[in-house]
Amino acid sequence: MAEAAYQYVRRTYGVNPGVGQRVLHDVTRKFGTIAREDKSQSHHVMVRFDGQRFASPCHPTELDYQPKEGSDG
Repeated sequence: MAEAAYQYVRRTYGVNPGVGQRVLHDVTRKFGTIAREDKSQSHHVMVRFDGQRFASPCHPTELDYQPKEGSDG
């Protein structure tokens, strides 16, 4: 039976990433969207940053899972 996406990250780091969820990387201050889990990077969260074609592995504790993006007005 396959585990749910990011199960290891949830258990180990106490965070709750969800595929498609918006995040802010605390170090670079870049916004992105959580991508599908990469089993070879199971201790990281895969994030496709805005304007990028591919997802990058990020440490789970360096992400803000409820970012407050700037408003248009």
